[in-house]
Amino acid sequence: MKLKFYVYCPDDEEVIKQIIRVSSTLGAGVYGKYSQVAFLTHGEGNWEPEEGAKPYLGEVGQITRAPVVRIEMTCDKKQADKIVEAIKEVHPWEEVDIEFVPLVNL
Repeated sequence: MKLKFYVYCPDDEEVIKQIIRVSSTLGAGVYGKYSQVAFLTHGEGNWEPEEGAKPYLGEVGQITRAPVVRIEMTCDKKQADKIVEAIKEVHPWEEVDIEFVPLVNL
């Protein structure tokens, strides 16, 4: 079964490339003879780090807004757990939200 996944990250070219690269090494983003296929949506994130947090950007107790990118890729369901592990190894945030949605062929 094919899945589409979404992951948010800082709008930083090197971080984006690393996430796409590590996901692709596990088979994500492959369409025929194309690899590292991803769709990027640029937006703005908003957060307030609480006491005990070690934010990548911003200060504890202060609201921060900064450019964020949503990366969308497809993968085989069998690889999803490994993709999550690989992304978390290169992602700079303490908490990483990776959402998976099943793809249905009609």
